[in-house]
Amino acid sequence: MNKYDVLVIGAGPCGISTAISLKKAGKKVAVIEGSTPGGKINIAPRVDNYPGEHEIPGPDLAFKFFERLNNEDVEMIPEFVKSISKEGDNFVLSLDSQDLEAKAVMIATGTQERKMGFANEDKLFGHGLSYCALCDGHFFKGQDIAVIGGGNVALKEAIHLAGLAHHLYVIHRRNEFRGSLKNVEELKAFPNVTILTPYVPVEFLGEEKVTGLKIQNVETKEEKILEIQGLFPLIGQIPNTQFVENLDILDEYKTIPVDKNMMSRLPGIFAGGDVLPRIIRQIYLAEHDGMVAAKGILAYLESK
Repeated sequence: MNKYDVLVIGAGPCGISTAISLKKAGKKVAVIEGSTPGGKINIAPRVDNYPGEHEIPGPDLAFKFFERLNNEDVEMIPEFVKSISKEGDNFVLSLDSQDLEAKAVMIATGTQERKMGFANEDKLFGHGLSYCALCDGHFFKGQDIAVIGGGNVALKEAIHLAGLAHHLYVIHRRNEFRGSLKNVEELKAFPNVTILTPYVPVEFLGEEKVTGLKIQNVETKEEKILEIQGLFPLIGQIPNTQFVENLDILDEYKTIPVDKNMMSRLPGIFAGGDVLPRIIRQIYLAEHDGMVAAKGILAYLESK
């Protein structure tokens, strides 16, 4: 069984940042990534809120992150992690085709969007449909936009969009929002916002780009068609943490709470990026987490 000082799971900005810092510190480190290096940046049509880049296609920025990893000669293992177990002071990671051992583990596996499940949802992504208002809202300035969701994330991103849109529709399946009353009242104060409850989406309209949204009243079954150019389904994120459910490090939302050193409640297991319980998920925050985690991991290894 190959042994390492640290194994980093996930080759997004957080994992790459962690691995580079540890490699420079002289540690034996490898990054495990079963998908495309760069993480969710790869599916962003364009990124223009990342310092140092005015505007860049997501895959191009992801490749730049991957280049940084290669330039430091960090080992990459192209497999998925199936489970992690603690054996003595170390951890054993079960991968698709092998087992690996490490003194510390960094989890930077990110999240995936909770989707509505409509047939054309993936096709419309990047063509009027987005899952991040803070990232893409400015592309729809002066246009008609719809937000689907009723939690605090949806409400806060709707407040952001209300300041940009010509008109904003907020669709929620219940009469009462799950988010805070303060956010609801702030949203209602915008003159260009229409709140539609209790409604559910029944169809995303558009072939090559979003042209509208068909919704249905849950109680009366009445249907409406909203003519919009921007659509934001904000019904939650699913953390990619299924492989550590046996470690008792997850909260009720399946995210990983950490301390100031980015260590979970199980010593030796660290986490950062989108798997943390936070509202705002941005590239620069993930990089920051990686650097903080690397420092915390070095201190942990020294203490052992």
